[in-house]
Amino acid sequence: MINYKNSKLLGILFVLPIVLFVIIFMVYPVIFNIQTSFLEWNGIDPERTFVGLQNYRSLFQDPIFRIVLRNFALLAVLTVGVQCIFGLFLANILRKKFWGRDISKAIIFMPAILSPIIIGQIFFRILDPNIGFMNLFFRSIGLDNFNGAWLSNPRTAIFVIIVINIWQWTGYSMTLYYGAIMGISEDLFEAAKIDGANSLQILSKITFPLVRGVTYNLTIVGIIGALRQFDLVIALTGGGPANATQTFATYVYQASFGTFRQGYASAIAMVMFVIAMIITMIQLRMYNSKSIY
Repeated sequence: MINYKNSKLLGILFVLPIVLFVIIFMVYPVIFNIQTSFLEWNGIDPERTFVGLQNYRSLFQDPIFRIVLRNFALLAVLTVGVQCIFGLFLANILRKKFWGRDISKAIIFMPAILSPIIIGQIFFRILDPNIGFMNLFFRSIGLDNFNGAWLSNPRTAIFVIIVINIWQWTGYSMTLYYGAIMGISEDLFEAAKIDGANSLQILSKITFPLVRGVTYNLTIVGIIGALRQFDLVIALTGGGPANATQTFATYVYQASFGTFRQGYASAIAMVMFVIAMIITMIQLRMYNSKSIY
């Protein structure tokens, strides 16, 4: 007969390593970051000065931080929305059997497995104003008016990053939607066709509602990705020109290692953390309030 006390102790011993891991590598960094956000500290010297909410007051008066918030909104809305729409349409097309379907799926998904740094370096050269393929192509077909320094223009740089981000991750959205669509009974589609529904009606009235669980997941992942967008921006613009492409992650990096304002960087990170937590809670509440099937 198993001793209850011994089995309970054994269970605690098995769980203890993961509990310690969470406390050391997840809970403690958050607590340390909260404390640091109330300090004036360069991150190197042992001297630290308590400044209360000064870092937060400075943050919300910072014009660059307003650009960060704007870029986050653009990235979250445009990339998530367009990726979901394109991903769903592509998955719906690939649901039907045709020659080259598997190759098409592989090609569309391929950008998602590439490093954002590699993609950034490739597009940096493609968009080079002097020798880049994009401007050379426009010149070759007589569209000189379309030539431009796309990444050097504060008005266009963030939209270039958004387009590249959509190109990279649409294949990932397509793959998730494809898996969900393949789980839908073919009888539903056949019945809809018999009732006279066209392809767009089938997509909007049958397919989309039945894969809304994937949409919720992609929305959460996409918004969190917009918050932590770093690699692609660093590779393409470094946060410029004139801070026009700064994101939460790049601005935290600049404040921490560029100007050595660790307290200010921690305040940015805390705002980033709160936004992520609120958005995730809203999405999960929506997800749990409805059946995904």
